[in-house]
This record gives sequence, C-alpha cells and structure tokens, in this order.
Amino acid sequence: MLETPENTLYETLEADWKTWNKQLEEAAKTGKLDKLDENVLEDLRAGRCKYL
Repeated sequence: MLETPENTLYETLEADWKTWNKQLEEAAKTGKLDKLDENVLEDLRAGRCKYL
C-alpha cells in the first residue's frame, strides 16, 4: 500500500478504534458501565431525554 497521509491517518484511527473498543468491551464485562446505564434509564424515565 502506498504510504500517504490519508492511509497513515486511517491506520492510526483504526488502531485507536480497536483499542477503545476492547476497553469498552472489558468495562462492560466487569460492570463498570452499570452506573452509567442506571443514570441513562433514570433520565429516560424522568423525561430528560429527547429523540434525535
């Protein structure tokens, strides 16, 4: 593959995404997102959310 700024940017962003995705999956497995989930549901039930 020809090394261009676009290719380098794409490869960097893809590596960042893969790392972030692994961290997010691990956080979900270990329950670190449970409080966030509770907060979102509370806001939804209280009418503090709007559909986009």
